[in-house]
Amino acid sequence: MINKKLIKNLNLKIKDYEKGFTLIEIIIYMGIFSILIVAMLQLLTAVFDVQLESQSTASVSQDGRFILNKLTNDIKKAKIITSPNIGNQGQSLVISDGTTIYTYNLLSENLTLTNSTTGTTDQLNSVDTTVSNLNILRLADTSGQNNTLTVSFIINSKVLRRNGVNTENFRITVGTR
Repeated sequence: MINKKLIKNLNLKIKDYEKGFTLIEIIIYMGIFSILIVAMLQLLTAVFDVQLESQSTASVSQDGRFILNKLTNDIKKAKIITSPNIGNQGQSLVISDGTTIYTYNLLSENLTLTNSTTGTTDQLNSVDTTVSNLNILRLADTSGQNNTLTVSFIINSKVLRRNGVNTENFRITVGTR
């Protein structure tokens, strides 16, 4: 007759042996885990690329709209346009509403607005963009009383993305009242 104690010891040894993982199981696990990590990294990279592109497009669009609105409002209120002269084009705009002189200039790839009353100079574009190719053309009607300005400029994004830099051209024609 077989000893019951011996059978019990054999059963315990077999159960202890079955508790571990085999080398093949570990290799399969590592392979599946590696594939999941690579897929997650590619997804994360794609999300960051979309975020950069969205940020770049938004900053260019917002700055362009803000500058166009600011120029439109100031030109419509202007009573005197000092620079550029009629029929000429320039890279700065000097206007006055009768009490304050406003000067728009391109300075180190930033569009600045100087207010003569307060003596302040403000940058109109954000830190994420640069402005280039500012061109202001002054026209007048046949009577010479109403002035019209055509303003064009290019805004470039400083946010780098895979497809290059986001660039947009802006142009507006505005007349004084």
